[in-house]
Amino acid sequence: MPYPLLDLGSYGVDLFFVISGFIIVFIGSSREKHAAVFAKRRFQRVVPLYWIVTTLTFVLTHIPGLARNNVSGTLHLVQSFFFLSWLNGAETYPVLNVGWTLEYEIFFYAIAAIAMALTPRPWLATAFAILILVLTGQGTSFFLQNPIILEFVFGMTIGAYLYDRRSFPWMLAGTALVLATLPVSGAAWRVWMFGLPFSGVVALAIYADLHKKYVGTILPELGNASFSIYLVHVIAISCVCKLGVIVVPRMPVAVIIPVITLLAIVAGYILYRLVEKKLIVIFHRRRATVAVRALEPVV
Repeated sequence: MPYPLLDLGSYGVDLFFVISGFIIVFIGSSREKHAAVFAKRRFQRVVPLYWIVTTLTFVLTHIPGLARNNVSGTLHLVQSFFFLSWLNGAETYPVLNVGWTLEYEIFFYAIAAIAMALTPRPWLATAFAILILVLTGQGTSFFLQNPIILEFVFGMTIGAYLYDRRSFPWMLAGTALVLATLPVSGAAWRVWMFGLPFSGVVALAIYADLHKKYVGTILPELGNASFSIYLVHVIAISCVCKLGVIVVPRMPVAVIIPVITLLAIVAGYILYRLVEKKLIVIFHRRRATVAVRALEPVV
């Protein structure tokens, strides 16, 4: 298997952003219509597990033999916890390197929550805020104006077609106009090459699901565990590679890639079952308790 092909895996992030844009419109139009509820549940869904895995990674970087050349310091850990690693400049990653995508996610959630609090058409307002940032950035790689955030708008526009039809044409037109100003190079390159095609994939998948529901169990279960798998896969791959060099030093690439992939998925699924699922249950119980108390008569 040629190594350049493996590099394409990193662009799964673009698919993730498009899906995220759609999901936010979906849940914000149904289950989480109020800004406070939306912000609270997004925090509960993302932050606790991310902090746990980030802390684990921080500890691992201080173990002799496992530590990287640049061991994470306390300031780096704090910035990672609060999704602010980008303040240190371009190509700066959190303690858990895949956390750079969550810094974009939290930024997106913040804009959406503010829009939900201030306007009756939050998806249009969120989309336009992002479009203006990208338009003024003109293809810069700077965090707040990086064209990659357009991929959230791609997903939101798909969602608006289903849940906010009045906003849809404005979002579609605004997105097309901003795209027309961007070069097919630099930071905007991946949006053209991956963001747009993945938007088509997401739209087709949603269309197919609306016409015939998927009835399997394995893929939905892996989908439920996808956040855990995503967070822990880098740690799992690193550990498997270090162990593999010792146990089977000459394993062919065609064999080790599927093995590493499977073990990373297994590690993520274990994290989901042992930690993430329990966190979800805890937060659900708290919400149920609060709801019951709200219904109790005042004596």
